[in-house]
Amino acid sequence: MITVSVQSNIDKVARELGVTIRSQVAYASRKAVTKTAEDVRQAQVREMRDVFDRPTPYTLTAVENRLIKNDPPTARVWLKDFAGKGTPASKYLLAQIKGGARPIKRFESALRTAGVLPEGMIAVPASGAKIDAYGNMDRGQIVQILSYFRAFPERGYKANMLHKTRERLARGSKKRLGFSYFVGAPADGKLPLGVWQKTTFAIGSAIKPVLLFADAAYYRPIFNFEYVSRITIDRVFNGHFKAAMLEAKARGIK
Repeated sequence: MITVSVQSNIDKVARELGVTIRSQVAYASRKAVTKTAEDVRQAQVREMRDVFDRPTPYTLTAVENRLIKNDPPTARVWLKDFAGKGTPASKYLLAQIKGGARPIKRFESALRTAGVLPEGMIAVPASGAKIDAYGNMDRGQIVQILSYFRAFPERGYKANMLHKTRERLARGSKKRLGFSYFVGAPADGKLPLGVWQKTTFAIGSAIKPVLLFADAAYYRPIFNFEYVSRITIDRVFNGHFKAAMLEAKARGIK
C-alpha cells in the first residue's frame, strides 16, 4: 500500500515560492496529492501492461486511489479489496507483488468442495481447454465442468445445468454421439491426474485432458508496486504542487 502525503516536499516548495498564506498552501497540497495519486495509479496500469501477459480489463482496473486524510492531505493508492462476484484484486495480485503461493480460484474451490480437486493442488488448463483472448480458460467451459460434477458453490455459479442441456450434451450430433467428463489418471496412472473429457463417436471414443492437477504454484514477485509508486511521486509531485500554488495565488485564495 502506498500513501501520498509528502509533507517535507510541500514545506520545501512553499519556501522556494515564498508562500506563507496557509490557505493557499492547504489548497495546493490537496490538489497536488490528489493529482500525484492519480499519476501513481496510471503508472501502475502501465507497469501491469509491461509485466503481465495480456492482462484483462478487470486486472487493469485493479488499482484505486482516494484521498483518506485532509490534514495533512494524504491519498492511498492500492489494490481494490472488493469485487462483487469476482475475486478481489488484493487477493490474486498480491502474490505478484510480494511473491508466495497463488490463491485458489473460485472454480478450484468449487471442485475441492465436490471432492474432485485434491487438497493442496491447483487446476491448470490442458489441451482440451478453451482459452479466451487473455489466455484464461473460457468461463463457459468452467461452468459446464462445474455443472457436470454438480460442484456449483452456494454463491457465484448459481445453478446446475438445465436438464435439457444435459440431454443435448449426452445426445451430441450425428458424428459425435456425446461426451462426458471424468476425474483421474487414465491408462493406469500413466497419464496425468486431472479432469478429462471423453467423446464418443459412432466408430469409437477419444479422451483429452481439460484440466490437469498440479502442486500449488508459488510466484516470485514481478510487479514492483512500491518502486513504481516512489519514482512516480518523485517525478511529478513538485511540479503538481508548484502549478497548484500558482493557481491558488492567481485565484487570490486567502
